[in-house]
Amino acid sequence: MHKLHTMEENTIPSGADDQLKPQEFENQPIEDQKSSEQVDETIEPIKDESTEQSSEEIIETKDTQEEEKKNNDLNEIDLSGLSIEELIELYTNVTTSENWFRNHKQVQKINTAFDEKFHADLEANKKTFIEEGGNEIDFYFKPEYKKKFDQIGYDYRKKKREHFKSQEASQKVNLEKKKAIIEEIKNLINVEQNINNIYKRFRALQESWYNTGTIPRADNQNIWETYKHHVERFYDFLHLNRELRDLDYKHNYEEKLKIIEQAEVLQQIPDIVKASRDLNTLHQLWKNDLGPVAKEHSEALWNRFQEASRIIQSKRQAYQKDMVGAMKENLVKKESLLKAMKSLTESKLDSHKVWQNAINEYNKLREEFKSIGYVPAKESKATWQEFREIGREFMRQKNIFYKEQKKEYNQNIDAKKALIEKSKDIVDSETWESRAQEMKKLQKEWRSVGFVPRKLDNKLWGEFSDIHKVFFDRLKSGYLRLSSEQEAMEAEKIAQIEKLKAFTFSSDIEKLKEEYLNFWETWKAISRLDTGNQEKINFSFSNALLAGVKKVDLEKEVKNKVLIELNALILQGDSKRLQQELQTARTNLSNLKGELTQLENNLAFFSNSSTDNPLFKNVEKQIKSCQNKIEKANEDYIRLKQIRNSQEKSAKNLAENASQEFEDTAEEN
Repeated sequence: MHKLHTMEENTIPSGADDQLKPQEFENQPIEDQKSSEQVDETIEPIKDESTEQSSEEIIETKDTQEEEKKNNDLNEIDLSGLSIEELIELYTNVTTSENWFRNHKQVQKINTAFDEKFHADLEANKKTFIEEGGNEIDFYFKPEYKKKFDQIGYDYRKKKREHFKSQEASQKVNLEKKKAIIEEIKNLINVEQNINNIYKRFRALQESWYNTGTIPRADNQNIWETYKHHVERFYDFLHLNRELRDLDYKHNYEEKLKIIEQAEVLQQIPDIVKASRDLNTLHQLWKNDLGPVAKEHSEALWNRFQEASRIIQSKRQAYQKDMVGAMKENLVKKESLLKAMKSLTESKLDSHKVWQNAINEYNKLREEFKSIGYVPAKESKATWQEFREIGREFMRQKNIFYKEQKKEYNQNIDAKKALIEKSKDIVDSETWESRAQEMKKLQKEWRSVGFVPRKLDNKLWGEFSDIHKVFFDRLKSGYLRLSSEQEAMEAEKIAQIEKLKAFTFSSDIEKLKEEYLNFWETWKAISRLDTGNQEKINFSFSNALLAGVKKVDLEKEVKNKVLIELNALILQGDSKRLQQELQTARTNLSNLKGELTQLENNLAFFSNSSTDNPLFKNVEKQIKSCQNKIEKANEDYIRLKQIRNSQEKSAKNLAENASQEFEDTAEEN
């Protein structure tokens, strides 16, 4: 661009050198600004940005736009649908790409998605740990994938620090280059050379000035004013001819018109933050890249540009006012939550149940606090500090409580184990029949024992209740009279299972069916046990029968058909097991359909992307696999429903036959 000046055109008005701070500019009425064209040089960015930019910073290149399009595609992906391994791979790609320094928003999104999945995994492991009898205080969880993710983040942050350090060094070099350019321009005055050669050298120095990159922000304004001063002195020295000056005026006029038109378009943009940022860029172009215009156009152009700027700035001020109000409301909300959280730490928490309720309430308040937006800057630090201090105090009190509880839990565990041993001694004694009152007393003692972690407590209770069930079942059924008979039947059933496990089934289909049907009929012929082992022994037999058939060397489709028929036979005689498998199949089918819906939603985000995209291919592969699983799960579910329907039909027929027999008997009588 041409930047031709005359002394007359570039005289700096009084006060034009006074720099406005960003916040002063934002709040200053435009009517108070000077109307001359040069006043625009005092305009500072709305945000704290450099007042001087290289062409590479002002004008986005095609490559940058393409990179941003890729980033936008990434932003549209539902990261929650990706696995931890996929997030780590994506994290690696984003932080090591060619334009990694532009990807900070994507890095933040990936971090958020990963933290959610890691937190869910951590809570699941913590829950399992506590249910198995562990104390929350002793819980530690940091899997290899977390270490890998953290290392990628550390490398990324280190690279950022090195990048900005390199930028700072480069800016200092650029500052020295610009100082050298100014010195050369100073030395052009009064040089006894051909005027055309001097002018060519001056234009080369100008070009070098604008091609030199950014400099430290603290030096920006001073170095610009110094450069502008000596450029004006050179123009005064040169006494450019009118024709050349007029051409420069015309060029500058056309370029300033373009800037004004762009500013007027920005008025229609709903995103006021973006509009303000773009307006700032236009002011920088007006200030730094364009020279004067003819006097008759100067004020009119500036007034038009000023008017367009005023409208955008007014919107920006209204937006900032709304933001201030919203932040004040956020502060009130956060203060209320902090008060509620603090009250938890000051309340009496003296039992596991009370503590669990308090922990749930605290976590609820904590998440609500974090979900609230920004508060005024002057209160932000203090609010966050109070939030952290309350959290530390709450956790300190909780740790103290559960450290003491751990001792009590161990005592309770020992007490319940002792009650189990006493129960065993009574059942195994010769005088067990007369000791029913002792057993009832042990039950009462069990209920008086304090808290034991749930999972371990369930295990201990299962062992204790089984012993007592055997004891009282004996009393009800006449154990001594029937025990020998029951033991004989149980031994016969166990022998049949062992025989089945050792048996090798034929690979001939007809013979194979005959063999497993013989085993089945033999098993059914053995009398039913009256003890609690009946269900367990039946289950062992069914599993052994299925396992034996699975070992037969058959074609896959043939074997599957045989196993389906055998499983149907087993389930026909076990309605409880059939109902359990039906529920499992129904849940599995529902989960798979939900997974397929999520994958299809993820695929929609790649509508503008190439099908060669690795993420696109991966999602397609997952969809195909899920569809195959749904097809298989649906077949299993239909098969189980058919078995259930057959059971219900058989039961109905039996009932109808019994009713008919009753009616026939009644008529005969």
